Amino acid sequence: MRVRVAASLFATACIFSSSALADTRLSRGFVPIQDGVKITEVTGPLEFPWGLAALPDGTLLITQRDGDIRILKDGQLQDTIVSFPVEVMTSRNGPDGTLVRGQGGLLDIVVSPDFENDKRLYFTYARGTLDDNRTAIGRATWTGNGLKDFEEIFSVSQGKRDGQHFGSRLAFLPDGTLLATIGDGGNPPVVFLDTFAREQAQNLQSQFGTVIRLKPDGSVPDGNPFVELEGAEPEIWSFGHRNAQGIVVDPESGAVWSSEHGPLGGDELNLVEKGENYGWPRVTFGRDYRDGSVLTARIEGPTYADPTIAWVDTHAPGGLHLYTGSAFPDWKGDLLSAGLASHDIRRIEIEEGKVVGEKRIDFGTARPRGFATAPDGTLYVVTDGAEGRVLRLDPS
Repeated sequence: MRVRVAASLFATACIFSSSALADTRLSRGFVPIQDGVKITEVTGPLEFPWGLAALPDGTLLITQRDGDIRILKDGQLQDTIVSFPVEVMTSRNGPDGTLVRGQGGLLDIVVSPDFENDKRLYFTYARGTLDDNRTAIGRATWTGNGLKDFEEIFSVSQGKRDGQHFGSRLAFLPDGTLLATIGDGGNPPVVFLDTFAREQAQNLQSQFGTVIRLKPDGSVPDGNPFVELEGAEPEIWSFGHRNAQGIVVDPESGAVWSSEHGPLGGDELNLVEKGENYGWPRVTFGRDYRDGSVLTARIEGPTYADPTIAWVDTHAPGGLHLYTGSAFPDWKGDLLSAGLASHDIRRIEIEEGKVVGEKRIDFGTARPRGFATAPDGTLYVVTDGAEGRVLRLDPS
């Protein structure tokens, strides 16, 4: 697989030393800025919004990491605040609940593919205490102004310390099964089983650093690649990921795309395939956050799947979105990646399942976090922070 790398001259000189780069497309500096886009504020402020989902009637639901769910209807933020059913905890040793510390809290929200009949919403959240926490998935029935019949359908089998790297995006496959991204457990000095937590991304006996596949009730579906492997976690669909906070499924082709936070200068877009190993932390384009030191001398290996794009300019990809709206006809089928550090959206042009270009939509000082396309084709973006916003993108 050929890798497309978005790189600065400095990063190129510092990182790349492999002869494999003869087949790698290099892009120096930022990609061109996208013209013809108008960004309009719809509502705000919101307190650290994270997930954004559009219901069939056009209502937008917004998760906040503090455990609140906000409702945006007919362009107006409703006074009703829906509380997530799992109690929010902020202490180190308090009772088990939703952990709102660091990167933790109430995170993603997606709508059931059979919502018209079952009215179900699916959520990810960080559950536990600061000394023992894990990514969890729950589902509940939407009543029109709240939630009922909440149940937790999955939680990572091993707990970890501190508030880092929960991953935590959701997407449904065409067969109705559910994919979820699970983070690798955190940066050093976070330790798990007497080694750095990130090493578990290469251990099939751990769910850290994986994409998992579940039935809607949380059970293991047929066809997962490691269900017959003794000792392996049967939910695992792919592994060797760091901290993926974006995942989408093309409903026509079934292609699965995921974006993940790498180490310093090692963010990735991956075409995720069943059973593949994406290499973290054995291969990476990035460096150690602590001191800039080299994590590994390798950017590829014969047993590892290459990234489709390696963003060595530190994009810090949050949400990932497959554009299907009508406002921008030329964007249909393209991917949109939210850049938390680069303060932009990267529009990744896809033709016949391959990346053919990339353009940048500048957001100034704002940190785009996630996306939703409403039934009428309108594209919404939520921005991160204590005073986050919901924005609308239109042709200018």
